[in-house]
Amino acid sequence: MRAARLLRRALARLGADGIDGGVDGDALVLRAQILLSLSYVEVELGDVPGGLALLDRAAELAARSQDAVLDGLVHSQRGAIMVRRGLTVDALHELSTAVRILDSEPLHLCRALLNRGALHLYLGGLGQAETDLRQCVDVAARNDLHMLRVKAQANHGYLAFLKGDLPTALREVDELARYPVQPVDMPARSIAVAGRAEMLHAAGLTREASAELRRAIADFRRTRLTHNLGLAELALAQVALSEGRPGDARRWAGTARRTFLRRSNATWAELAELWGLQAQLRQGRRLAAVASAAAQLSGRLRASRLVEDSRVAALVAAQAWLAQGHPERAASVAGEAVRLRTDDRIGTRVQARLVRAELARDPRRREAELRGGLADLHRYQSRFGSIDLQTASALHGRQLAELGLADAVADGRPVKVFAWSERARALAARLMPVRPPEDPHAAELLAELRRVRNSLREAELAGRRLPELRRRRTELERLVRQRAWFAAGQAEVGRPARLSVVRAAVAQAGGCLVTYLVVGGRLHALVMTARTVRLVPLGPLAAVTPVLRRVRADLDAAALSIVPQPVRQVVDRSLAAGLSTLDSLLWRPLAAFTGDGPVVVVPTSTLAVVPWTCLPGTACRPLAVVPLATWWLAARSRAAADPRRDAVLATGPGVARSEGEVRAAAAVWPRATVLTGADATSATVLAAAGRARLLHVAAHGAHEPDNPLFSWIRLADGPLFGYDLPRAAALPTHVVLSACDLGLAEVRPGDEALGMTAALLHGGVASVVAGVGRVGDDVASAVMVAHHAALAAGRSPAVALADALSTVQPGPQPAPLVCFGAGW
Repeated sequence: MRAARLLRRALARLGADGIDGGVDGDALVLRAQILLSLSYVEVELGDVPGGLALLDRAAELAARSQDAVLDGLVHSQRGAIMVRRGLTVDALHELSTAVRILDSEPLHLCRALLNRGALHLYLGGLGQAETDLRQCVDVAARNDLHMLRVKAQANHGYLAFLKGDLPTALREVDELARYPVQPVDMPARSIAVAGRAEMLHAAGLTREASAELRRAIADFRRTRLTHNLGLAELALAQVALSEGRPGDARRWAGTARRTFLRRSNATWAELAELWGLQAQLRQGRRLAAVASAAAQLSGRLRASRLVEDSRVAALVAAQAWLAQGHPERAASVAGEAVRLRTDDRIGTRVQARLVRAELARDPRRREAELRGGLADLHRYQSRFGSIDLQTASALHGRQLAELGLADAVADGRPVKVFAWSERARALAARLMPVRPPEDPHAAELLAELRRVRNSLREAELAGRRLPELRRRRTELERLVRQRAWFAAGQAEVGRPARLSVVRAAVAQAGGCLVTYLVVGGRLHALVMTARTVRLVPLGPLAAVTPVLRRVRADLDAAALSIVPQPVRQVVDRSLAAGLSTLDSLLWRPLAAFTGDGPVVVVPTSTLAVVPWTCLPGTACRPLAVVPLATWWLAARSRAAADPRRDAVLATGPGVARSEGEVRAAAAVWPRATVLTGADATSATVLAAAGRARLLHVAAHGAHEPDNPLFSWIRLADGPLFGYDLPRAAALPTHVVLSACDLGLAEVRPGDEALGMTAALLHGGVASVVAGVGRVGDDVASAVMVAHHAALAAGRSPAVALADALSTVQPGPQPAPLVCFGAGW
């Protein structure tokens, strides 16, 4: 609004009416330039007819002046406005004319190239977009046009995103978000934030994407950038749909459509309509109308040269017909839309695979399409070096995995069920761990975060509130997390292990492997032993959830050292009843098939936090919890090949029994390093641990459910975070965490677990002993010392933990310590 007022005042000073007055050549050119700027402002503010009228007047003045540069600016501005109106073909012609005319004008050339490059991105012309953006970066760099260079670099990041290279995309867009801009450039920063939100959505980080989009929407409403407002509203609809909120998705799509229509932008209004139809499809409402509308929309989008979006509309129409039981109509409307293309967005590719699977008449062909879709997703995820992105992006394969697993369970053959269990979940367990390159800035951020956390803790203990410090902590955590996203993956995915290979390994140890599955809300267990493999139905998952919640609360209460005796008796009775109920739901139906040897558990979703070592049926057995059987085999091999023999034991501040615990444990190891007091910093512990086979940390710690990789262990210099682990040169084979809750994890779609223990296992640690609830100090100390004695005697980690628990557990307090990983 202020820009429009200033431009109109400038026009008034040039003549009585601000448009036709005066014939002086310089004044003519200046008047035309002001009109050009004002036309764009009016269009951005929503007055499209008024803005176009001003642009036409500027074109008349440019023709009278015979100024070539001014003529080029008219074409450039008209092209930019046409992009905003969705007139893509005309916009491309105008911008190309501008690029040709403005070849010798660096500033104006960069702007035209930037707009044409962005248009090519919308149209799917990635090669042409890269050419324009690269030229823009080069011209801007040679002529010190810093902001234009950063904008072009951000658009180049979006290009990398469309090519599937999300780490590079996030890194390049981040440069604009961090660039020191003047207030006039704030809209550019908001646009970058909105673009990054779309990338976060593609990575499966829907909560983070939603937060960034809402901030961008507030900025766009305040600055009245209505085109970008519509884009952000549309992106928020897509996020809501991914989160399983089709009602919200439909409302946001409707809001975006109205925003675009007010700007006379029919093309983008149609894109908003497409997402509204997707939401309606997910709701299962008026499916015949959805099919008809989507089919018609597909043709209109193709006419606008939005080819991939046209295919998505055809896929929506096909899915609507399939949902009504009309495969012939679905096949007819899908047509060429189901043909896969190398440059498809991951969402389009997965949607096409789903339709192809549903249209397949042969069950083998249906399975092949579902498997192919997951393979596409796996290749996509393998380009991420961040475990945060690897686990979050499994969101895109949720429907594929659910269909494949449901088909396998309905088929009933154990070999098929096992194959789908390994294929459809916990993909991060099959990706190679990545050691990111040295990043001094990330190290500085983590060091500052440790200092800020320490200061906050001291303030809280003193009863002081420091809101500025809290805000800085939030900002540092955001920056640390974003830096981790920039790491590239190795683009390698391990092949799932065959059932026969896993079964041979299980038989060799005389044990069993139990994989838990959820299909249609019902729990199943696939039990594998040397003699047999069988699928056992267990009942509704909903019966397990409240019991597990109550058991975890009781475990935390039982660990408290000062509890009145009457209360403790109530807690003990409740805990015993809860553990018995969990045992009857999860283990007792399997007991006849599992033998009495060691156990490997592959849990699902809710069961990731079960205190397995406290259940009556598994309390005395060596038991290891793993993300996948495939991962278990690989970790066993790594552990067997590790030549290291040293042990490192460290303490954190404020734990009364920690030094006695680690010194007693260290006594059984001939080559032990003990780090206590000021010597036990994050850096020294990680450095020493890289040279050791075993690391034991006795310290306070906590699981952070909102940001699992910020789960922490408190050392001398502050918290050691999950984000610190990738910076370590190497990690031990076995880690013991004598701290509460660090065996907990946030479980994401695809049964992807994320937390301190998951980060250790992903980073190359073969096994971790950690708690899935609070553990009393005295009990933890006794168990840990006994665990080390058994390890030193040659026991494997899970066997050593079982021996230690059987020695200590007869006491009054339970010890919800679990061995994760290759424990035997």
